[in-house]
Amino acid sequence: MFSTFTVQPLLRGVHLDDASAAASESSAPQGRSFLDRSSTVSPSGTNSPVPKSTGIFNRNTRPVVESLDSFENHLYLGTSDGHLLHYVIEEQIASQSDLPRSRLVRRKTLGFGKKVVEKIMVISALRMAILLCDSSLTFYSLPDFQPFAPHIFPPIKGVTAFCEDSAQSGHVSEDGSVRLCVTKRRIIQFYSVWPDAISDPKELSLPKGALVVTRWKNFICVADANDFNLIDSRIGRMIPVLPVVQSSNSGSSAQVLKPVCIAITENEFLLASATSSGQTAIGIFCSGAGDPVRGTLQWSSYPRALGIEFPYVAALLRGNIIEVHNILDQNLVQTIRFDSALEIRTLMQGPGLAVWMSSLARALVQQSWHPSAAEGQSQQEINRIATVLARVLFAGKDTVSALVTTPLVLHADNLLQQGRVEEALLLTERATATISEENRHRERLQFELDFIHQKSGLIYLEETLFDDAFALFLRGRIDPRAIISMFPDVLQQPELINNVTLFGGVRELLSLRGTLQDVINRTVARSGDQGAELGNILLTNAKEVFLQYLIKCKREYCTNKGRPGPIAEAIDTALLGLWVDSGDNKNLLHLLGTANACRQDLSEAKLKSAGKHYALSIWCKSHKKQGAALAIWKRLIQGELEDSSSAVSLQDMATLLLSLQDLALIEEYGWWIVSQDETIGLKIFMPGDSKRAALFDPDRVLESFLTKVSQEGIMAYLEYLVTQRKSEVPEHHTMLSQLYVDNIVRAVANAASSTEHRELVDTFKEQQSRKLMTSRDVKSLESSGTMDTFLSYLQSNSKVDPICSYRAKLSQLLQSTPILDADELLAKVKSIPILRYEIALLLARTGKFEECIGILVKEVNDYQGAEILCLNGGNFKSRNKGTKAATTSEGAVLKVPTAVLDKRRNLFMTLLKEYLRLPEDDGGMSLTLRLLNSQSSYLDISEVVQFLPEYWSVEALQEYLLRSLRRNYHDFKEIQVVKGLSLGENLRISEELFQLYETQGPVVITADDNCHVCGDAVADAVFMRTVDMKIIHLHCGSAEAVAAEHPSSSSL
Repeated sequence: MFSTFTVQPLLRGVHLDDASAAASESSAPQGRSFLDRSSTVSPSGTNSPVPKSTGIFNRNTRPVVESLDSFENHLYLGTSDGHLLHYVIEEQIASQSDLPRSRLVRRKTLGFGKKVVEKIMVISALRMAILLCDSSLTFYSLPDFQPFAPHIFPPIKGVTAFCEDSAQSGHVSEDGSVRLCVTKRRIIQFYSVWPDAISDPKELSLPKGALVVTRWKNFICVADANDFNLIDSRIGRMIPVLPVVQSSNSGSSAQVLKPVCIAITENEFLLASATSSGQTAIGIFCSGAGDPVRGTLQWSSYPRALGIEFPYVAALLRGNIIEVHNILDQNLVQTIRFDSALEIRTLMQGPGLAVWMSSLARALVQQSWHPSAAEGQSQQEINRIATVLARVLFAGKDTVSALVTTPLVLHADNLLQQGRVEEALLLTERATATISEENRHRERLQFELDFIHQKSGLIYLEETLFDDAFALFLRGRIDPRAIISMFPDVLQQPELINNVTLFGGVRELLSLRGTLQDVINRTVARSGDQGAELGNILLTNAKEVFLQYLIKCKREYCTNKGRPGPIAEAIDTALLGLWVDSGDNKNLLHLLGTANACRQDLSEAKLKSAGKHYALSIWCKSHKKQGAALAIWKRLIQGELEDSSSAVSLQDMATLLLSLQDLALIEEYGWWIVSQDETIGLKIFMPGDSKRAALFDPDRVLESFLTKVSQEGIMAYLEYLVTQRKSEVPEHHTMLSQLYVDNIVRAVANAASSTEHRELVDTFKEQQSRKLMTSRDVKSLESSGTMDTFLSYLQSNSKVDPICSYRAKLSQLLQSTPILDADELLAKVKSIPILRYEIALLLARTGKFEECIGILVKEVNDYQGAEILCLNGGNFKSRNKGTKAATTSEGAVLKVPTAVLDKRRNLFMTLLKEYLRLPEDDGGMSLTLRLLNSQSSYLDISEVVQFLPEYWSVEALQEYLLRSLRRNYHDFKEIQVVKGLSLGENLRISEELFQLYETQGPVVITADDNCHVCGDAVADAVFMRTVDMKIIHLHCGSAEAVAAEHPSSSSL
């Protein structure tokens, strides 16, 4: 049967008589405790025998331990004859027995005579102890137990009981104090205690007094000889709760008992109430308001003391019995009976004493697998795991022991050794339910659960219950390398387990199990004739479960950022081996294509031996070995290597090369890809990223293209240089334009293509003519919208006609590039009759605008293009909003350079003359009037009227005339305004000059006055004076001269 608590001896054979014999007489007056009956002391003051006391706690003349508490590794015992014994519990090591080694530091006489030391309370947060003896509270510093000076902590007299706030156990308030509650004969006092001071008390009336008191924050539970009461300190209200002894129906007098109560947790107390006979008792859990909150506990007799070790409560009963109940379900879980000779007298709950358990150390010690590796846990770590905190201490007449929560691992390990795995796991489920914030042993308990789950998993593994076994391995957090080592065919790494630390019992059992094949062989040997088939089934099943186990482990160990550890390395390498053996290419490639920790030597050997060349290339790629990956891909594409799982293509190689910065590697495989597929290969040498494009020398690449790539490829690369990289090398632009011309010539040589293109060109001309014919007057022509340019028409038909495509690209290049060798190209294009539009563009680049405009208007019918040419001063840059000049509302041109204006005027006049030469019936008049109306700012009326036919009516020219006259009138008025402003400014300056003459007087020039700039004599009446009163020549006073000589001054 599992025992919740284990009795851990701390002290044996405490020599209390020696303490009495060595004690000196107390100088303090001898009073009486409220629990003592009358006692007499020899008036002579000698050590004469003291008559036997009739008090409750002082029934024997022989001294006994009456109270105790602990601080760190110090143990303090209060005796029945007024002494204090101070022990130190030494730190244990693994070679020692269960009984700790102790040392008596001192025997101390407290100065109260032979009065009982009723209670010792350690306040660990303040390193202070408070002692109740002879109805007085005295204060001591820890760990030496030296009394504080009386003026700092004066004794508190007349005390019946005291306690600290259980909610502060081990902690202090925000102000650094601990709350202390003290009961006296008719009052209850509240103190705040600091390390070096105590506050003045606050008091509440307590008519019946109190024998015991306990507190949790604002709620205080007090009990007199008859009843339990709860007090809310905030409002000072007392609530009767429960009698200490239940009333008797027979009317007999109730037994007198010392009441017992204890604080459990937030707003919860446990009160002990006895039956009238005193034979049994019940425990009531109640809130601060007196309401029951749980079920009741039952004790075989009324408890003498209570101690809490959540979720258990221990009760010391008469007859040397301790009963342990579970607070959560109120069940009795353990009864501990002691020999009557021990005379267990007191039990207390304190801050905790560290107790070392050798049995726990033996179970939970972790050791390395191989002696040559690390020695596993340090001794300090072993001591930490094997040390438990005992908060419940109890004392007999000359012994002190602790109630230590029995480690779960000891009982479970015993069950596992008997093969009762299910029962051991059931214990772990119950223990897991107690892992909470209140449980002080949760860290150690987690170690114990890990040990049980790991060992249970190995037992299930021997029984070939693989699903249950691997589930327990996960719950037990066993190092995955220990399990991987059982599959040597998956990961052939003998030294894998050398550095693995395991619990001693787990390591021994793992050694007995051997490899998984050994486990299966033993099972097969017991199965009989069907062994071979069963072995294959078990091995397959085990590897499937093992695979799922590794996948779950990977989520935990392989997701941490930074350099992967050895566990992650083992997991990923084992997964690789399993997926290679099972032929699961999808998961294998996913593993290798993402961040992984596979070992290089083992992974490469495994993949090569299995013929997984494509997977090996993916592994190389993920480990930044792009050269090796590209070499494998090349051999796979060429057929030198065979791999059914390969899905590599030239595009994959190109994509990888586009991500590299190694120029040698890019050129080595890039040119090979170009030889295999020009379309894919060209993209490698034409990156869009400017930083990456800087890797390549355009001239060097172009030189290679001329010998290795088709004409289409060369043209594509030149387009990339000109349009994307904005090459400023004239040869690139000229070569590209010549390639366009060559392609046009080849296309025109095809009769069908040539005929189709001529039809498209004729269609454009017909569209232009039809638009002019349908718009008989200028109003209708202007309302019909902007006319199409020939270039936009070519671009719109590029997809249906290759000649249109080449001509559009050539025309766009001619209009956009500023560094093209026009003369060289014009000589080549003139012999091609179909390229009249391109010839016009080249003529414009050479400055032959009359010929250019003539071709555009008469041969190409590109009227809109011609107007754009004039508006842009001889260029073909398109405008965003029509072709109208930037003018004011009156038709005046906004400020532009004079040379640009003159060039525009000349070009528009040339265009006007060409329009006037067109037949009026074919739209010549409409084009002319539209040009006059839209570009009136560039067409001076005095020149235009000389070329207009005399028979044109004024009504037709009305809009142009109005615009021109309005602009001329605007210029006239503007000149008048400027003259008026200038005259006014001259008058103002003259007035300022006269005022200056009046204030400063004339400037007299003598023969000795020299110019400050040139140094020559100022022998002339024409001179100037600077703001800093320097005389200079007028010609020396230019802005440049003055600025050079006097940068910070300006001239008048």
